[in-house]
Amino acid sequence: MGDAEKKPYEKIYEKDKATNGFIISVAIEKYADIFNELDPAPFRKRDLDSDLRAYLEDSSLDIPLKHKIVLQFNISNDLNEPEKEERIKAGLKTYFKFVRNELRTKIRKSSEKAGIYTIASFLLLATSYFLRTSLTGGAVLTTLIEGITIVGWVFLWEAISTLLFKNRNIRQRYGHYKRLTDAPIVFQHTKNKLIDA
Repeated sequence: MGDAEKKPYEKIYEKDKATNGFIISVAIEKYADIFNELDPAPFRKRDLDSDLRAYLEDSSLDIPLKHKIVLQFNISNDLNEPEKEERIKAGLKTYFKFVRNELRTKIRKSSEKAGIYTIASFLLLATSYFLRTSLTGGAVLTTLIEGITIVGWVFLWEAISTLLFKNRNIRQRYGHYKRLTDAPIVFQHTKNKLIDA
């Protein structure tokens, strides 16, 4: 496949031969750069660096969810410490799972809100229909019925908007964080490679 036929993400991200997943490559100087410097917790519980979090999210969004990904950290200064790397991997997985749980909660609350909007909409529309068919009155009653009808349609639109648009975006982010959770994490020490060469 020539470069012209490749999709944009295929031109940006290399493929890992072992997993056939796209490599999201991150250049850092030391292990600590992965996490928030102000968070005193150990690696397995620490919050991610905000720039790294944004980069991982954006990179994952570039690559369609049907493809696997690999997270590769290229370290230039720190020495190779396998035990620390295992703790960092556990910390990254914990963080990704935490975000997934938050997004799952948002989806649930958003769906509950859409359900409440739907019930309120049908109650208001049924009320306006009942008033329109059973009562006759002047301009005040007509205006009241029209107001109830409009509010009912507004609630229905809000329910549809929540389910189709707002929930869709949250579900998409959830899918990307699920893939980040499942992604293999590898460390490469560029300084050592240069010395060996």
